Order: sequence, then C-alpha cells, then structure tokens
Amino acid sequence: MTILAYALVIIPISTLVVTLGVFVGMFVFGLPLFFIPEKQRGAVVGFLCGVLGEAAGFGYGYLIFRWLVGPDSFTAIPICVAAIPLLFPPINDLRKARKVAAAATGLSDYSTVTSQVASFLGAGIGEGVGFFVGIVVFGVVL
Repeated sequence: MTILAYALVIIPISTLVVTLGVFVGMFVFGLPLFFIPEKQRGAVVGFLCGVLGEAAGFGYGYLIFRWLVGPDSFTAIPICVAAIPLLFPPINDLRKARKVAAAATGLSDYSTVTSQVASFLGAGIGEGVGFFVGIVVFGVVL
C-alpha cells in the first residue's frame, strides 16, 4: 500500500488537486474580494488561491498516506515526495508573468497586461508561500 500511496501522490493527480484548490479559492475568495480595487484584486486573489492550492496539495498527500498506509505514516520522506509536484505550479506562474510582461513592452494599454502580470505574480508568490508553509507545518506538526 505504501507504493500505491507514493504513486498516487507523485502522479499528476496531486497537480490536479492543486488546480482544484485554486478554483475553489476563486469561488471562496472571489465574492468578498469584489470590493478590493481592481488593480490589487488580481494579485490578492492570485496569492490567496495559490496558498489554498498548495495547502490542498499537501492535504491530499496527508490524506492518501493516512488512509492507505496508516495514521502515523506521513513522515519526512512522504512530505518531500508530496512536495515534488507542488514545486511546478509556482515556477510555471512566475514564468507566465515574465512572458506576459515581456510581450507587453510595446503595447500602449497596460491596464489589462498589468492586471494579468499581477495575477500571475500573486499566484506564483502565493503558491511559493503555501509550499514553504506546508513544509513547515507538516514538518513540525507531524
């Protein structure tokens, strides 16, 4: 069962869980943040959804190991294995922010572009924060 747990955490199901966590965050945080000015909204929502998505990924790894292997099975090695797929979303979002910013160098209307860059940067930074908080929380608590 341990090998199955590792396989379920490493394969793209964990990345799907992060994506689902981000979408849930968009619905949960979307309405209350409607009152934040539009320039900051993308960054704030991106940050909060990024943190929630990474938390969902770590929670998924914890639940898989708890259900398949046992209650005390989510130790240092499974935490590191669960963290491997969670490294890719923040790197991807920061790369998207750089691409959008580079593509917008010659445009005269920056309002849409800057909100997209802020959203990608917020998501990337939020996912990075969520990643390190998840490592610390699961490393200290468990």
